Amino acid sequence: MKWRMLLAALLGLLLALPLAWVFSIPLMGTVPSHPEAVPVLPVLPLEERLRLLSYERDCEKAADCDPQLGCLFNMRSQRTYCTDSACVTDQHCPKEFVCREMKTKGGKSLVRVCSLSGDRKEGEVCAPLPTTQEYGCELGLLCKGRCGRPCRLEDPTSCPEGYFCEDGLDGPSCLPTCEGRSCPEGQRCLPREGRVSICVTVHGQDCRLNPCPQGQDCMVYEYPDRTGEVWMQCLRDCSGEGAPPCPEGTVCETYQCHKTCTPENPSVCGPGFTCSRRDQAPRTCVPDTAPASTTRE
Repeated sequence: MKWRMLLAALLGLLLALPLAWVFSIPLMGTVPSHPEAVPVLPVLPLEERLRLLSYERDCEKAADCDPQLGCLFNMRSQRTYCTDSACVTDQHCPKEFVCREMKTKGGKSLVRVCSLSGDRKEGEVCAPLPTTQEYGCELGLLCKGRCGRPCRLEDPTSCPEGYFCEDGLDGPSCLPTCEGRSCPEGQRCLPREGRVSICVTVHGQDCRLNPCPQGQDCMVYEYPDRTGEVWMQCLRDCSGEGAPPCPEGTVCETYQCHKTCTPENPSVCGPGFTCSRRDQAPRTCVPDTAPASTTRE
């Protein structure tokens, strides 16, 4: 059910964006293949796009698209559709946008899209196709879950101290690590995705150090505007048919059993959490800032 939790977090973060731009960029020769031998689809001339019956049609898999197109899930528009690449270099994108590679359904091809640059600094979490500059990396940085400067895999010194070089779709970039290093007082070194680790202050139950009771999942929340902090909760899964009902005092919201609360008694949520609700849903205890990145562990 991990994908459901990731989707729930993303839906709270990402807003719909107008339809993607259609550029009439001439085909600029053969686009080089990705280092991992995954082909990058080229930018097709406008007249060729219009001849393809599946162009910008909804799709579920690569076979739903013409051979020159890939089936892409666009987080900004929340659509999955057939498309070619929109750019070859940053110069083909509007101002404040950069040309980045994205995987298509099935992973058999990549497409290049114009992604909005933004305010996220080196080591901070980022979105690959942000709707606002708040979740995009500063110009010059690459987004591989976190913003990082380009680096050389064969040269560890190409990253600053406290970072390591790791390959990605758009090339190697520097990602943060606190392994073997001291964190500031009140923080600890928390392993995150892959080899990444960061110094953080933990709000809530530190379920990475003290595991959750049987039947509950350790939820770890991280927010772009609260660098150096994470929120943790032990929550029971309530998704799918046959899932047991939520215990008394909790309610099923975004696929998990959250503690209920009232505005008159918000203290039941504990430090770092607030009593809030989404639309007409019951009030529950949630981190005291808007979610941007959530993992289930």
